[in-house]
Amino acid sequence: MKKTFLPFLITAALLFSSCVNSSYFLSPSNANSNPYHAIPLVSDSLKGATYASGIFTMGGANQGWRDNVFAFQGRLHRSNNLGSFQTYYGANATVGSYRITEFYSPNSYPYDTVNFHYYSTNSFFGYYGLNGGINFVVPTGRGGEWRALGLETAVHREFGNYYNFRKNLPDSAADVTFRKNITGNIGIYTEIIHKSKHGAEFGYKMGWNFILNPSSDYTHVYSPNSVNPIGSFVNTIHFSKGKAMGFVQINISNSYAGNVQFGLNYRLGKQ
Repeated sequence: MKKTFLPFLITAALLFSSCVNSSYFLSPSNANSNPYHAIPLVSDSLKGATYASGIFTMGGANQGWRDNVFAFQGRLHRSNNLGSFQTYYGANATVGSYRITEFYSPNSYPYDTVNFHYYSTNSFFGYYGLNGGINFVVPTGRGGEWRALGLETAVHREFGNYYNFRKNLPDSAADVTFRKNITGNIGIYTEIIHKSKHGAEFGYKMGWNFILNPSSDYTHVYSPNSVNPIGSFVNTIHFSKGKAMGFVQINISNSYAGNVQFGLNYRLGKQ
């Protein structure tokens, strides 16, 4: 991870982490399940459009975001304008690297003994799944619009070395361990988009996503409520001209994860 990015990660992580040495091995899709999906504006007069997308994610996980996470996602989705409502639905696949930072997990008592030693290693992960969403849209001046209230959801199936690491980790080796390889997610959002007289579009989206997996999918050393409900605060800015739309999305989870996503949505077809 670049040094210029570390101060941002560390500062944000302090808001969501305590100073106690702890370990939380959760799904790599935590806080990045719903990247931005492009939808044509009502003023574009397109009933539907198909998009191909590429997304790069960089961020951190675990307490203090000490584990580095990098991923690339490819995606194909379809969007529709249905009067006062807009929808999208599609499929995606992600591959990435989860770097486990060397860490000594202490026993609760006595404090000078070590319960478990994590060795520094890069673990491959991947997941594939489906995304979908719907929103209520209100046209604004000059061809812009306010997507006043939106709902979006995602389901992913994970594979790779990082999943095997979590699955085989002793119960006492971490405070919380996510044991499953299937995650569900639902989110709410609002979005405002401005359209310039030259046809360029600028937008801002704000939302909150929730992981739907029950507490029983986790191994808890302490309280079963120590991570649930898992959610992430999402902020996205985007710009588009013609068929291409670029975006930057910042995701900050309340459960030991945060990242920045850089993406490009490209509209397929002649229109």
